[in-house]
Amino acid sequence: MLGEKIVGAEASYLRRLGALSGMLCGTCALLGLVLVALQPTVENLGALLACAAVSGAGVALARAS
Repeated sequence: MLGEKIVGAEASYLRRLGALSGMLCGTCALLGLVLVALQPTVENLGALLACAAVSGAGVALARAS
């Protein structure tokens, strides 16, 4: 599977959850960039930053050994 190639075959569920949240929230952050470009408000920027923070935390969990 693709997930086993990314985080390894013997990865814990926490690492897999981190990879999943990193991918999903990273995708939403990219879409949030478009939203901020179209409607630059404080709420949209806050949502983008929160999504980027969760994505970064997920990537950090997935990369942890």
